[in-house]
Amino acid sequence: MNSASKKQDKQPLISVTYSHPSSQAKARSFADEHDLSCDNLNKCPSELALNYSDLLVELIDIPQKMHLSVDFIEGSLGHRKKYGGGRGQTIAKAIGIKQGKPLPRVLDATTGLAKDSYVFACLGCKVDMVERSPIVAELVKDGIDRASLTTEFDEILQQGFKLHVSDALKYINAIEDNNKPDVIYLDPMYPEKKKSASAKKNMQMLQKLLGHDIDTDEVLNAALEKAEKRVVVKRPKGAPILNGTLKPTLAYESKGTRYDTYVIS
Repeated sequence: MNSASKKQDKQPLISVTYSHPSSQAKARSFADEHDLSCDNLNKCPSELALNYSDLLVELIDIPQKMHLSVDFIEGSLGHRKKYGGGRGQTIAKAIGIKQGKPLPRVLDATTGLAKDSYVFACLGCKVDMVERSPIVAELVKDGIDRASLTTEFDEILQQGFKLHVSDALKYINAIEDNNKPDVIYLDPMYPEKKKSASAKKNMQMLQKLLGHDIDTDEVLNAALEKAEKRVVVKRPKGAPILNGTLKPTLAYESKGTRYDTYVIS
């Protein structure tokens, strides 16, 4: 093996970068906390970069020239808030939202980029978000910080929209009996069956960073013990249920997605 190959083998998957002098201190603080290298974006030594600019924090795939950030006000999330169908959405039915009933308190134990968490919040639910990856959690935190500068996000914050950086299984197991969420929502990362052309760009980047979840059965079992009313598992349409021995009570389907719902008796 030549020296170039050895150097390539040692290349880290991700590093922390900054593209504006005003963001350098924040970038270095995060890098130090998580034992990652930190440098100017132009000198990035890795394939992926968690980059701090003067405007936002984003994940960048350097070779693919792809950028990923969280924006709760503009883009697809803002559009879904305005035109997403409200309480008639399949996901709303899956978590048990019904006319005349109190809105459920939801724990999203596999938050990712918080897209579904934000849907729950826009429906009026108090939401706790758990994300195991500090990199992904930093993207969500930055999205919350920027959205907090707008008045239209005030209601979301007031009703409860809190991020916790933790392993899902550890967090769920620590829930006290007198503080159970009404709903525990799971959206496990699963391996793509087809080539990357079939996956959305953000999913490609997240899978490169995180791989896929390997403790899904354990998390589901823990969730069934700690949820007050129901556990909802988001699955691709046509995919097998998470745990073959635990059949869901109900299944709600929308285009390309199925919500397996386990009602707590």
